[in-house]
Amino acid sequence: MRKTKYINSLVALLAAILTLGCQSENNTYEGPNYILFSAESYTFGVIDNEEWLEVPISATRTANHNRYIGVEVVASKSSAIEDLHYTLESTTLCIPEGKLTTSLRIRGIADNISVGSNPTITLRLVLNEEDVWEEYGTECCVELQRCCKFDINNFEGYAVLTSTWCMQYMNTESRLVHTHSESENDVVVIEDMFYEDYDIRIKLEKEDRLNPLAGLDGEQVVGSTGEAFGTIYGDGKLLITEPMGTTSYYSMCEGFVLLYTTMYVDGVGTVGTYVNILEWISDDEAERIMREGF
Repeated sequence: MRKTKYINSLVALLAAILTLGCQSENNTYEGPNYILFSAESYTFGVIDNEEWLEVPISATRTANHNRYIGVEVVASKSSAIEDLHYTLESTTLCIPEGKLTTSLRIRGIADNISVGSNPTITLRLVLNEEDVWEEYGTECCVELQRCCKFDINNFEGYAVLTSTWCMQYMNTESRLVHTHSESENDVVVIEDMFYEDYDIRIKLEKEDRLNPLAGLDGEQVVGSTGEAFGTIYGDGKLLITEPMGTTSYYSMCEGFVLLYTTMYVDGVGTVGTYVNILEWISDDEAERIMREGF
């Protein structure tokens, strides 16, 4: 609720500035001068030890001189440790004359951040009292999330498929599958996913490292109704599609894809919605499974 109010107030303030600007070229914003973090919290994906991440800091109006501000880490409210999980480029920042923004630069240390640990840094602005907007304070929380650089080739080779479809219709919980990728399309092809000669294509989205989504590369034929159910229904094709209201995703660091699917027969009806987890394994582990089973 507080965050929504925060954003709404900033939007209203910006709208007021723009409105004044439209009324007359000579009108300028004359309201209070505050300095604050542009948001109350940020989550950054850390993929290596080199990338600088920026936390923006804003002023409500410009000044005719450089404004210097300090930033300190509130250790008692932070789980991240400086020089272990992150480094700060500088704790003294400048909003240049005539400007409204500056940024605190943070470099995450990926080697020391484990997947799922998500250490946090609580930052506090060190300001003159008259520059503090009391309603919103001077603190910001930064979360560091371990991510791995996208590489479609990591999803090639053998994988263990665990599926509720397999449990219900194939008398097994898991099966060994082989995959290959199409790097130009960011597509992973699961060869014979459930039935022989029926490959299934999965599209991986890579634009947002914090939200790595996966999904079927369009509607596809996953098998025949004869093989799946022992009889022919409709045109004999068992189709696979993405169900509404679900989110499929993948983990680059952990090497898996979680995929929700709906099976149906055109003109007949829906069979059901199923959960499928693909976990990539080494060739040695695949050979062991082929010899000994699961």
